[in-house]
Order: sequence, then structure tokens, then C-alpha cells
Amino acid sequence: MYAAYEDYTALYGGGMTRTDFDRLVWEAGRIMDNVTTGADGVRKLETAAPEEAYGARAVRRCCCALVRRLWTAERSMNYVNRPDGTVTPGVVTAVTAGAESVTFAAPAAGNGPDLAQTLRQTAEEYLAGIEDKNGVPLLYRGVYPVCLTEGA
Repeated sequence: MYAAYEDYTALYGGGMTRTDFDRLVWEAGRIMDNVTTGADGVRKLETAAPEEAYGARAVRRCCCALVRRLWTAERSMNYVNRPDGTVTPGVVTAVTAGAESVTFAAPAAGNGPDLAQTLRQTAEEYLAGIEDKNGVPLLYRGVYPVCLTEGA
């Protein structure tokens, strides 16, 4: 979407597979679209992504930072396959064999609503002060002030 696997590895090094990156970059792009879409539904990044070097770099770095945070949160969840076939987030803290009892710790901090807020704040911090190719601030939430159709 807004960053390539090579951008990510240049910033954060190895550790994440391309498959994980390809899955998470879409999620990161959705977060970025959500914070940069105005009241009229114009997705500024999709329609008028910054073309000047600094703005384009900020968009790529934002996307990579979001991918990193998503990946870290996902890994900290420690999903557990339960005997009944369900998958539960959390760390197993106790297992009883007799009448089978499995106890899980609470999901890791930084997930759930806190994670969503952190991701949104991350996107806003990276994109604050950055303008799209038409000079409209990416975080401007009002009606897009530039006509997007040619000849109109």
C-alpha cells in the first residue's frame, strides 16, 4: 500500500517475513486512510499522495511504524489453540489434567482499545504537518477544498 517490504527492512531490519508484512501493511494502510479521510470521504493518501520527498518519506515511515506496532502487538498476544478448537489470546498460566482446566492470563497490555488508540496516535504523529500533492494537510478532516475532476 503505502510502503514496501524493502522500506520496512531498511528501517527495522529483519525478523518479519514478507508474508507477515504483506498481511499487516494492508491493516496499516487502512489506519492511515482512516485518519486522512475527510468528511466528504476523500481518501487523501489514495487520491493525492504527497509527491515531494519529505512528505512521501513521512508516509512510508508512518506505514512501517504501524506495521511494526501491529506485528509486535500480534506477537505479544500469544494465541493459544484450546482443546475445543477455539483460539484464545493470552498466556497459559495453569493447566489441570483431570477435569481439564486451562487458565489464561489477561491479554497483553497494548492490545484491544488501547492498541487502536496507539495506532491512531502513531499515524497522526507521523502525518501531522504533511500535505498531499495539492497542498491540503493530510489530517484535514473537512470537505476537500480542491476540485478532483479535470476541467471542472
